[in-house]
Amino acid sequence: MTEAIPTLPDQWARSQPDRVAVIADGLTLTASELDARADAAAEGLRQLGIGEGDIVGLRLQTTAQWVVLMLALSKLGARLLGVNWRLLAEEVNFLLVDARATLLVFDDEDAEAFVGSLTALARSAVVPACQLDPPASLLQVARPTLPLTGLCEQIIYTSGTTGKPKGIVLRWRPSGDERLRRYQADVASGHRRYGADDVVLVSMPLHHGSGSSQIKTALCKGATVVLQKRFSPANWFDLVERHGVTHWTGVPTMFKRLRTYQEQTGRKAPGVRSLGIAAAPVPMAIKRWIQDQFGSVLYESYGSTETGLLTLMRPQAHFSKPGSCGLPYQGVDIEIRRTDGSLCALGEEGEIWANTPVTITGYLNAPPLGVDTRDARGFLRVGDVGRCDADGYLHITDRAKDMIICGGVNIYPAEIESAFYLHPDVQDIAVIGVPDDEFGERVIAYYESKTGAPIADAELIEVGRKSLASYKRPRSYVHVIDLPRNAVGKVLKRELRQPHWARQERNV
Repeated sequence: MTEAIPTLPDQWARSQPDRVAVIADGLTLTASELDARADAAAEGLRQLGIGEGDIVGLRLQTTAQWVVLMLALSKLGARLLGVNWRLLAEEVNFLLVDARATLLVFDDEDAEAFVGSLTALARSAVVPACQLDPPASLLQVARPTLPLTGLCEQIIYTSGTTGKPKGIVLRWRPSGDERLRRYQADVASGHRRYGADDVVLVSMPLHHGSGSSQIKTALCKGATVVLQKRFSPANWFDLVERHGVTHWTGVPTMFKRLRTYQEQTGRKAPGVRSLGIAAAPVPMAIKRWIQDQFGSVLYESYGSTETGLLTLMRPQAHFSKPGSCGLPYQGVDIEIRRTDGSLCALGEEGEIWANTPVTITGYLNAPPLGVDTRDARGFLRVGDVGRCDADGYLHITDRAKDMIICGGVNIYPAEIESAFYLHPDVQDIAVIGVPDDEFGERVIAYYESKTGAPIADAELIEVGRKSLASYKRPRSYVHVIDLPRNAVGKVLKRELRQPHWARQERNV
């Protein structure tokens, strides 16, 4: 009888135990070693009281420990809460309470102040990752292996314009109905067409849906995963050359840094089978550089955590359809609507609504979405403005919501604005994103003061330092007598943004 092709990491551990599964920070784990570590970590988690359905937060950088613990949680039937390692303790407290997490595992090097400020969990429920990393001697002890029936659900936190983060459950599920199967097959046939002879470099943070999805897909396909703990262009070139990387996905900021480094050093671009880019609009100058240096290997994706991937731009279409983000995947329906809900004519700009086999119905521990966000037909309001051309390609032209994308990371102005209202002299504040050559957008704040006089920048900077993670803090503060408002008093952020974006290729 022909052996079934493995589809989960532990099956590779049994069928090809010596296959290299993970490379990270000088550590190389074969499929069998990875599975043994996951079994040992699962036992450690079980001794801490973790079982089926429990939610465990992982505040870890891009390391092998994250992969081990993800598999350990999968073996226990527990769920994984991705926690950004750059968040302040106050922000982490909110996530843990909102998600109803049972345990937090962290790998902060200087954790005393952080752990001391966590109030959402008992001290015994805040565990350093090294406590669950078994010594080599323990790995030699024979123990029953725990099978994987699937990979664990992961909870990703995102936000709307209300400012408070919201949890989204990403289910790593087998194909179900025909529409879901077609969608999954089409996504898999794009730039993540991994095979057992591939080497996938992962540079994205693992609390993010993209980074974790790359790892799960690669491990299930038997590919080798190479983890880059912190992105740097020189290290990227080193890793790709040393390990023969065939696939990599990054955000535009990473590609911009690679271009600058390559132009400064003259280093020859290594050969890869595919490059993926997502999370923010991609300037044509970057696409031309990739084409010149790497060839026709670039795949551009567009989507959201709430809907999954929506469109894909394949290598041959970048220059025939400039400004587009591609064609919808199979099983994805996109509508462009006017503000009254009616459908736009072909080529007319409007708000993007999308229906996919994985579109959420609501956020974690929250009521179902209202009809203004998800309608009765299952279409979700994505939050961007765009148009579809006669060939079916989607073009994004503006952002309906106020979200800022800086270095591929979503930043939500309402959350930032709420922090600055704590300053006694801030009367009103509007946070926007403006063009940035390196990061795509940077955060700036326009504000009114109660006295009518500017507030010292140092005071505002201190508010941000105490309340917000570094990447969320405004890079400049602009004092105005009156913020622009409409007839009912709503601040018109479009008027603040327009002068900054007037000469850009796109308005997002």
